[in-house]
Amino acid sequence: MAEFVYDLRDLKFIVKEWLDMEEIFNLEKFRDNYGFEDIDLVLDEAYKIAREVIFPINKEGDRTGVKFENGRAILPPAYVETYRFLQENGWGSANESLASETAMPLTLYRAYNEMFMAASPALMSYVKLTTGAANLIYRFGTDKDRRLFLDKMLSGKWSGTMCLTEPNAGSDVGDATTRAYPTDDPRIYKIKGTKMFITGGEVNLGENIIHMVLARPEGGAPGSRGLGLYIVPKIWVNDDGSLGEPNDVTCIAIENKMGLKASATAMLSFGENDNCRGILVGDPPDSEGRSKGLAMMFHMMNESRIGTGHNALAQMAAAYYFAARYAVERIQGRPFTNPKAGRVPIIKHEDIRRMLMEMKAQVEAIRAMIFRGFYYLDIAEHSGDREKAALCRGYADILTPLIKTYASETAWPMIALAIQVHGGAGYTEEYPVSQYARDAKILSIWEGTSFIQAMDLVNRKMRMKDGSIFAAWLDERRKFIEQNKEARGFGAEMQKLEKAYRCVAEIRELYASYYENMAEKGELIPLYALRVLTCCAQLFAAESIMDQALLAARKIEEPGTGHHDYAYYAGKISTAKYFIHNILPHVYLLTDLIKEADRSALECPEEALVIG
Repeated sequence: MAEFVYDLRDLKFIVKEWLDMEEIFNLEKFRDNYGFEDIDLVLDEAYKIAREVIFPINKEGDRTGVKFENGRAILPPAYVETYRFLQENGWGSANESLASETAMPLTLYRAYNEMFMAASPALMSYVKLTTGAANLIYRFGTDKDRRLFLDKMLSGKWSGTMCLTEPNAGSDVGDATTRAYPTDDPRIYKIKGTKMFITGGEVNLGENIIHMVLARPEGGAPGSRGLGLYIVPKIWVNDDGSLGEPNDVTCIAIENKMGLKASATAMLSFGENDNCRGILVGDPPDSEGRSKGLAMMFHMMNESRIGTGHNALAQMAAAYYFAARYAVERIQGRPFTNPKAGRVPIIKHEDIRRMLMEMKAQVEAIRAMIFRGFYYLDIAEHSGDREKAALCRGYADILTPLIKTYASETAWPMIALAIQVHGGAGYTEEYPVSQYARDAKILSIWEGTSFIQAMDLVNRKMRMKDGSIFAAWLDERRKFIEQNKEARGFGAEMQKLEKAYRCVAEIRELYASYYENMAEKGELIPLYALRVLTCCAQLFAAESIMDQALLAARKIEEPGTGHHDYAYYAGKISTAKYFIHNILPHVYLLTDLIKEADRSALECPEEALVIG
């Protein structure tokens, strides 16, 4: 089995040199528990765990998968053991929990968690979902709810899920038919319905599973505004915290999937025997039948969307690192410019260098984009400066669809490049890259498809507060360019970045005009939404990697410090230049396509699109 390797140096660069972690560590939430001295300790130990504990189970999970026996989803034993190891040894759900007094800054937690996701994407979904469900209960539950559920969930003894999708209501969550019926207790409802594609919906990780379920209460308004949110334990939890009787939650089946085979994706039936109880989260429906269930669930969904993008990054990064190692070890062919020379490692060949550089540039630019998002979230959640917290919240809201979509859409072609570097060997199951291809594809579909994220950007995020937040976000890009346009050695790159900025500013004005003329232009909004998102993401990713390159250039020039890290810093500069010259120009092309507004996809007869 190939040895797991990961770019620990780049993660340390982000949290030790690039981001202002001093500001994060000085926040009241963290100042007594974490500081710079903890970074190396945490990341070094996490890397060791990823290599020695987590990665060895990844192939077993892919080969064995989840077994479904008598209504139970049974994980490979090593997965259960490793999950419990992480939860019991301080590497699990509590570290990202809002309820935990010793929770880590998101920027630090996510730096080590990235290596864990890369080592076994299927395993880490269980940890993340449990944290997300616990955070929902912490934000919106009562003191009693927190007392009954949080300690057990954050210790890993109980796991958690998010239950939205139904057989006839996927992306259109508002069409959900699962019902909630009142009982004599105003906080307890009878739940009846079916949910599907529920990750961890049935799994043998702990004593109980806590489902966060969207359901429509009796008299609830139609659409998403009528959905309530309910805590539905698999086994009922008594008032003293002990486990009671089974709560009429049945696993009907688990999905037979293309990848993530050790991640149990379940179809659940609630209330087949009319005895499934759920605890209402938040207020009951108002006089018009409106509930805030979906609005509350969006907190978990947004956490999961960013987590999905980060998962995609972790997988494409791991595939790249495996490909780079293979390129050094694989001897084949002779130099194009000296064909009489001896055979060489394939990393010496020009096209292999191109593919490795493409992967490196995308990985590091996307990682930079994502960690700026985590930084914004740390400030938004914990800063005492309300104005700055609100601004960072707005920026994080804008980045959420960019992170989720651009990372998940890019992972697929980058992992394909990693397979290509391996040649025919990459198409076999002997090397890890084929598994990453199968595991990563779902990520552009999870937590809302790429189109849903794109519409979230153009229909909501670009227009929230009359467009002022997006305007401020875009102005930050302009300020960066103005401040750095004279940077020595980066003149050409800054010009290209400015051109991309002007493209996105032009797209913003164009889309504003579409909304003003919905009768004639409205159908162009969804038609080109994904391309708009790609332009925004590539602009921000390019700026982020460019900012890192400027820092790297300064580091190289520092006397007495640059020599031992010269290759890393020089590589960072080359990476930024490659991204700016080879990837960012897609923004110019996409802008031209958006402006051209070709409607052939809409004008083509439906019958011509369907064969048979």
